[in-house]
Order: sequence, then C-alpha cells, then structure tokens
Amino acid sequence: MNYRDVFGEILADHHESPRNWGVLDGPCCTEGGYNPLCGDKVSITFRTGKDGAVEKVQDLAISGEGCSICMASASIMSELVKGQNVRDVLALVEAFRMKMQGEESVPLLPSEDSGEDVTALYGIKRFPVRIKCALLPWTTLKKGLESSHA
Repeated sequence: MNYRDVFGEILADHHESPRNWGVLDGPCCTEGGYNPLCGDKVSITFRTGKDGAVEKVQDLAISGEGCSICMASASIMSELVKGQNVRDVLALVEAFRMKMQGEESVPLLPSEDSGEDVTALYGIKRFPVRIKCALLPWTTLKKGLESSHA
C-alpha cells in the first residue's frame, strides 16, 4: 500500500508539489516549529499589513522537513491563509485544531479554492499518532501571529 492509497491524491499532490515553498525576503516574522517525537520541522515566514482597518496576512512562505502529512498540511494551510484577515486566520487555526482533535461540530468555512484540500486533512484523524504532524504548521503559524501582534 502506498501513500496515495492511504491518504489520497490531494495530500500526495501537496506533499509532492508544496505551495508557497521557500523563505520570504524581509518578512515581519519568522516562526519555527518542531515535533521531537517524529522529527518534523517547519519554518514559516510571513508579512502582515493593514488593508484599510483590517490586518491581513499579505504574504507567507513555508519550508522545513518532515513527514508527508506535515508538509502537505503546511502547503494546504499556506494556501488557505494567504491574504486573509489575521483575526480570521487565528480563528481558523483554532477551529482546525478542534476539528483534528475530534470536535465534529466545528465549521471551518474554508475558502472556495482550498475547501476540498483542507477537508482531505480530516482523514488523518484515523491515525491518532499523526494528528500532531498535521497540526504542527498550524500551531507554528498561530504562535508567530500571536507573537508578532502582541
């Protein structure tokens, strides 16, 4: 059985061709996350700025090394949050965490472009030891946003 059979085409595609991969020049924040249990490492660089009265994630890039779930999750997350209101991104991260930890009644309201992709991550719940892999990029982004807007 291969990765595509277990986790599906969407996650395999994001793992093989991650979106927003790299490091931004002149980011307002760089945040790193590490899972010592499995060795996943994620680095997120981003810029935020005002769009009128709203603070938005203007640009974002991801890099790191780790399992296919972690890297696919980082890619999906990067597409979902880029250009979004910081407050909405923080709420989305919390909703995703709750959803991955078993709360079924949490609506995520993903963007039209990424809805199917983020939904593909929900299947990871079948493998409880891998939930932290999927959550690492999201919690790393949350930590960076909170520290840069404290």
